[in-house]
Amino acid sequence: MTDPNWTVPDDAYAALGDETRLEILFELADHYEAAWSAGWLSFSKLCDRVGVDDTSRFNYHLQKLQDEFIVKENEQYRPTIAALYVVTAIRSGTYDGETAVCESVTDERCPHCDQPMVARHDEHLLLLACPDHGTTLGYPVPPVAASHQSLETLVELALRRHAADIESIRRGVCPYCWGPATISFPRETIPELYLQLETVYATVACEACWMSYPVPIPSLLGSVPAVIALYDDHDLTPLAMQRGSTALSRVSEVELLENGTAEITISLDETGLAVVIDGDGTVERCQRIG
Repeated sequence: MTDPNWTVPDDAYAALGDETRLEILFELADHYEAAWSAGWLSFSKLCDRVGVDDTSRFNYHLQKLQDEFIVKENEQYRPTIAALYVVTAIRSGTYDGETAVCESVTDERCPHCDQPMVARHDEHLLLLACPDHGTTLGYPVPPVAASHQSLETLVELALRRHAADIESIRRGVCPYCWGPATISFPRETIPELYLQLETVYATVACEACWMSYPVPIPSLLGSVPAVIALYDDHDLTPLAMQRGSTALSRVSEVELLENGTAEITISLDETGLAVVIDGDGTVERCQRIG
């Protein structure tokens, strides 16, 4: 749960509501690479690049940005990490209220009805779903990505990012805010909009931010070396653990044990793995079978 004492100063909100101040952040961000060798920009150089003739007015805007978004060192101005995040969010189209809707039929098949899954990018969210049985993937994707990549590529990238997110969560770190992340199972209910697989679900959540969603327990094993080796032995890439008939959630059986752990039996052809994980996703035992 988010700490109710965490607040953002009103000055930070106000500072971002002025076009000149945003232009200052853009110029500093664009100078980021050059700053490693040439240093950051002085008052006069930054003022010239932003295009403000009135130095008093420009200084006023700089003062409004200092501390939260700009730091002055040796008569030069550098952006804070918060400022760089703001620039990235704006240029990625995160705050753009009008985004084009893209939709395409994929080669993925619904495990319930075998009809093709549909990929759709709308309102900054990439979805991979069966029209009749629900969503199997939902991942935030800013508009700039959809304007430069095909939906097929976006699906692959989202799956790879999701796998990295799960690994971060298994290490106890939220991939979004870097706060403390947790894993708990079994999850009793699954939202109706999800494509519900015949497996046992866990809940991954962050104690500091909004992140909380269900994950099939077998999907927690995608970064385990022995699991990667098993798929490699069958000439399958790590991406095959997440999609199609070889997805971990479709080739695994889950048994919840009395001590609060879960045993996942992964079967690929005549070989497989028996993996036991505890309540926080830590692998306690991993044994090759077959």
